[in-house]
Amino acid sequence: MNKNDEQEIKKEFQLERIILFSDAVFAIIITIMVLDIRLPEGIKHTDSAHVRHAFLELIPKALAYGLSFFLVAKFWTSHLKIFSHLKDYDAKLLAHNLFYLFTVSLFPFAVTLISGNISPESPAYGWGIYTYAGIILVTTLSQTSLSHYLVVNRERLCFEPEKVVEVLKYKVLRFNFITVPAVIIIMIVISFLGYPAYYSMGALGIYGFSMALVFRKYYPKENSGPVIFRLYNTIKKRRLSRKKHAEIIAEE
Repeated sequence: MNKNDEQEIKKEFQLERIILFSDAVFAIIITIMVLDIRLPEGIKHTDSAHVRHAFLELIPKALAYGLSFFLVAKFWTSHLKIFSHLKDYDAKLLAHNLFYLFTVSLFPFAVTLISGNISPESPAYGWGIYTYAGIILVTTLSQTSLSHYLVVNRERLCFEPEKVVEVLKYKVLRFNFITVPAVIIIMIVISFLGYPAYYSMGALGIYGFSMALVFRKYYPKENSGPVIFRLYNTIKKRRLSRKKHAEIIAEE
């Protein structure tokens, strides 16, 4: 075995370690989040009314976990897609990846804030919502930064570099450098003006819809686009199918 072959094997092994480490972080994050869903100690010694009340109190935690699981899974899927094209790495790529994992690792903390025993009337509840929305946005930005570095250095780091921009949907992803800071500024203004914290979720909704429109512009025929457009296309196809079927029956 020559020196070049040894270097390639070493590089492949190191890349595998990076991917395994990243997958382990995502798995631990999901595990930590679900640990927050538990019944209080001593529940088996109470009556049925207290048990029912305890289960009802778990509903917000279960909903928060479900939403966070979906988001973390989506970020993991994006991470998998990014790293599936790598043939090499460098120190800056590792730094981008570690920062991405750091932002994702904040999700258990955010889930605890919004699903704990904090009353919606409490100021702490508002801060929990702002924190949760902020973590989603910062993680999105860190993912975009990682993808940007990969795209810029694709000739050196990637297999089939000519396909990287298309596979990562970078034409759409790059808009996060504008939209995410804009939404963060809007959230800060909402907080400063004293509006209810749930307005920040409206800002996230506007962000999602605007990114969906951008996606639609650049990838109009993509079936794997945003959920809102996949749903719309499905409904549209069903209507056209029913209309065509009705016309055939009318002609007969």
